[in-house]
Amino acid sequence: MDQLFEWIQSIYPEGTIKRREDKTHIQVTQKKWLSKKNKGFNIMTSQTHPEEFMTMIQGMLGFLSQIEGRNASLQEKVLIKCSTLNMVVGIETEEDISEEFFGELLRLADALDAVIFWGGGSLLNAQGQLLLDVNGESEVEDYTVTAHTSFLDGDSPESESGIQRKARSEQLLTEQGIPYNTNLPARAGDEHTTIRSKEEVARRAVALCLAALKGECLGAGESAEDTAALVQEVIDKYEAESFFSPVEKRFIDQHGAEQQEIISFSWGYEAYHVMLWALGYVKGLGTPTELCNVGKDVGYLQQKDSFTDFLSDASLRSKSEILDEADLIYRYNWVCVDSRVNDKTPPAGLNGGVVYERHRALNWLICYLDQDWDDVRTDT
Repeated sequence: MDQLFEWIQSIYPEGTIKRREDKTHIQVTQKKWLSKKNKGFNIMTSQTHPEEFMTMIQGMLGFLSQIEGRNASLQEKVLIKCSTLNMVVGIETEEDISEEFFGELLRLADALDAVIFWGGGSLLNAQGQLLLDVNGESEVEDYTVTAHTSFLDGDSPESESGIQRKARSEQLLTEQGIPYNTNLPARAGDEHTTIRSKEEVARRAVALCLAALKGECLGAGESAEDTAALVQEVIDKYEAESFFSPVEKRFIDQHGAEQQEIISFSWGYEAYHVMLWALGYVKGLGTPTELCNVGKDVGYLQQKDSFTDFLSDASLRSKSEILDEADLIYRYNWVCVDSRVNDKTPPAGLNGGVVYERHRALNWLICYLDQDWDDVRTDT
């Protein structure tokens, strides 16, 4: 809210600007010879008006989702963007919005990373282009969704351990010659983080391995029947029927799978590798440039006679060790996402797929946003 006030001051350097004590209203008065014009900015945020704000956002999402958009992918991104909004600024003006005032609003929207709701239910981007109207039309083909870090990281207070961890990660990236984003915040420190229990991690490891096993077998051309029989045999051996997430359970239970599912679940070996590391079976994760050794990793589980054996031989790493890797992968993933957005090859041989799977696994380990496996985000 203070940033908003500063931006309005920069847009109207000659105006008289007053702000209400609670910061929820700003008035700009511009004097021109024999007249003066007043413009008002009413501010509602998710913190100043939580119930009203949530009602407004839900109504907005309901309205936009009912539109039959011509570009489904664009509409989905617009909906995601609106779900991340943390402030609504209502405009008050004594006359129709002139071209000059519209230009001022665009400057403000650009600074705020905002979208603009225009008359008649149209939604514009910060450049004034039509994102979506009531007829489903748009003037752009694509839209990059970004959100304020307060939405991604919540209100976890900064801590010395988090700040120091960020510094160590950035030092390592510097040594590796990898450019990084200094504006990425420090993540929650040791005192503000809960780590999954050893049994939770072991169960998740088994589930990931078995889902990846099905994907691997089907991808290699094995029949759906033989694959199902093998997977069920392993499930029975480790009494793993209850270990799967809802999405994994559907994949395991269905006959065969679509190619995209096969690929997606086969990547699960990389997340399984992280779980093995967290359980002490794998010595170090290393730089995410190469795929894990699937045969070796699967062997850690194959060599156990039961889940009890697998669990009892595991030793969960310390919270500090896990948070070190979680912070580092967070910064690696920003590099990979930035490279993809700018159509570049990730530097230093980073493998975007490996980075993504590790990021997801580590976010689950540190209970990021308290999300279950199927919902874990990899925000950067």
